[in-house]
Parts: sequence; C-alpha cells; structure tokens
Amino acid sequence: MKPWALFSHSVGMLVRNFGDMLRVFLVPTLLIVALFATFLRMTGLWEILQWGAITQLPENSGLSGPLFLVIVLSLLVGVWSVVAWHRFVLLEEMPQGWLPRLEGSRVMAYFGRSVQIALVLICLMIPVLLVVLLLTTILSGAGPAALQLINLPIAIFITYLVLRLSVILPAAALGTDMGLRAAWNYTGNAFGDLLGLAAIMVAAQYAAQFIAESLAASPTLAAGVSILVSAALALLNISLLTTLYGHYVEGRPV
Repeated sequence: MKPWALFSHSVGMLVRNFGDMLRVFLVPTLLIVALFATFLRMTGLWEILQWGAITQLPENSGLSGPLFLVIVLSLLVGVWSVVAWHRFVLLEEMPQGWLPRLEGSRVMAYFGRSVQIALVLICLMIPVLLVVLLLTTILSGAGPAALQLINLPIAIFITYLVLRLSVILPAAALGTDMGLRAAWNYTGNAFGDLLGLAAIMVAAQYAAQFIAESLAASPTLAAGVSILVSAALALLNISLLTTLYGHYVEGRPV
C-alpha cells in the first residue's frame, strides 16, 4: 500500500540516520530553546510560568514586538536545520561537526515558500470553514461525537492540501525553481496515495495526543511529554516532505 510505504520510509529515514539527524537538528533546537528562555527571563515571564499561570500578554505590556522578533528568529533557525536535512538526504550533503551547513539564500527561500503556502491555504480554507461553521451550528445539540466527525475529515483534507503543495519546500532547499502549480502537477496522479497518507498522519497526531495526555501526571511532566511528542511529529513531517519530493519529483523508489 503506497501511503503506508511513504510513511514507513519516512520513519525509517529518521531511524537509519539517527546520528546525522542529531547533528542537523540538535544545536539549532538548543538555540531556539535558548532564545525563548532568554526572552522569558529578561521579561520576567519565567517566574510567572513557574507559578503555573498562563495568561495573555497585556496590550500595553510592550512585549508583543520582542515576542514577534523571537518567534521569527526561532522560525529562521528551525528552517536552517530543515534545509540542511533536505540537502543531506537528497544531495548527500553530509553534516560537518555539530553545526549544519548554513545556506542563507536557501533558508530565506524556504521561509518565503512556507509563507506562500500558508497564505494559499488560508484562501482555500475560507469556504471550507464557512461550511464547517454551518454544520457545527446545525449539529451543536448532537454532542461532541458528532462534532468530532466533522473535525476528522477536515483535518485529513487540510493535511492532503499541505502534502500536495509542500513539495516546493524541499525544492527551495535544493535551489530548484518550482512554483505551486508545478508542485500540484507533480503530485497530480497521487490523489489516493496522498489522501491515504494524510489519514495516517492525522491518526498519528491523534495517537500522539492521546499518549501525551495519558502520561501527563503533572503539569511539568505534561509539558515535557508534549514537547517530545511535538518534536517527534515535526521530524516526521520534515522526513515525509523529503520522501515526497524524492519519490514524486525525482522518481526515487520507496
């Protein structure tokens, strides 16, 4: 079954290259943690979080700008490692030491393509969300189970759209000129494959969420488990994009 083959190949890619994966992702991840920790300590929010109180930033706190800057810097650092991973797998560009190679132009191209995909998805999802709002209003008295039946297919559909469009991201990492139309065409004959893969990914997300909630005996443990689960899912998503580009664009077997 092609969807499972794509999924298992992506998982196997991470397992087989575990050491290289650490070399690519560990230092950038620690830098992101350091960025947020520094922001929290300098703003005094660290002590508030230690008390277990999570509140929205006041409008006049003056922290929205610095927080936005920290988020953008963190995204760019994260993209740095993701670009290095795509290039490692697809170009066999081996990591040197514990710092992945920095390709500044590729990082900015990847970031720009990510923003482009997000904007396209927002436009595509507006009519879908209107239908969902209508159905939610109609079924509001039917209970949580009925509402969940709406959320599940929507989540699979959104994931499917992301998979169709996101092959432009590894292309950006490699320096290949590919637009959204080309990405859509490359995956044009893979409707069933990618829809099945989207269903597997959504199931994995639900399973990870269930595991995280089951193991969360305390707020501290809950936060730790949530971070680990989120990191594992992020690595899986990155590996999946690499697999899709290699298979549907470059014609590699899975």
